[in-house]
Order: sequence, then structure tokens, then C-alpha cells
Amino acid sequence: KIVVYSGILSVTKNEAGLATVLAHEIAHAVANHGNERLSQQLVTYTGLTALDIALSTKPKETHDVLMAAAGAGAEVGILLPFSRTQESEADRLGLIFMAAAGYDPHNAVTFWKDMMASQKGTAPPEFLSTHPSDQTRIKDIETKYMTEAMKYFKQ
Repeated sequence: KIVVYSGILSVTKNEAGLATVLAHEIAHAVANHGNERLSQQLVTYTGLTALDIALSTKPKETHDVLMAAAGAGAEVGILLPFSRTQESEADRLGLIFMAAAGYDPHNAVTFWKDMMASQKGTAPPEFLSTHPSDQTRIKDIETKYMTEAMKYFKQ
């Protein structure tokens, strides 16, 4: 099941914008991103647990500093980039799905521009985010994904 909160409707503005959101979320489900994320987190936390055990003989201050650094490093260096990769994959697949359903994938660009305008500069820097920036999404949709998606769009 895909759930859409009514708050997004002010950004989607029309059926094609809503199709962008739904196709993106369906792409996450089809690509099994939930299970992938669980596996990635399990491996990361296993590594951090092993480090915690290895540092157990160190002074508390040393242990705490190294664990904090490793946790932050794992988050910024492994988990967040992995999440952004999944988001980009869902953007690509979502364009194909919406095109196959009869929606012009160019509408996704309009949606992401509207999303960017609605946030009014409140988004965190991309490297600290689970999602690519709206600018990156728009650029990737226009330069990397659109040609493939248009193959599935029948006017």
C-alpha cells in the first residue's frame, strides 16, 4: 500500500504531480529498498558493535570519542550515501513507471521545482541528507533519466 499525506497535494498541484510522487514510491517498493536498507543498517551496526567490543579495554574518554567518530563516519560515509542512491534509483524507475502509465515524465521536473520552492531553503546540505538535493534530482532527471523514460511514454 502506498499512502500519500494530503499536505503533499499543495506541491503536486495536479494529477501528473501526484503521479510523480506515487510512481516514485512504487519504485521504492518494486526495488525492495526497505529490505536493502535494513540489511545495510544491520551490517553497519554489526561493525560498530565489533568496534565497541574492540575498544572496551580503552579508557572511557578514548572509547567514547572513537565510537562517536565511527558512528558519524558510518552515517555520513555509508548510510546517507546509500539512501541517496536508493532515492535516485526510485527517481529513475518512477519516471519509467509514470511514463508507462501515460503521464509525461517531464512533469516530474515541474514537481521537483515546485518541491524546491515549497521548502524555501530549509533543506539540509545534500551530504547530510537521506535524499539528493532538489537541484541534483532535477539535473539527473533532465540529463540522465529522461531519454530512457520517454521510450515508455505514448502520447
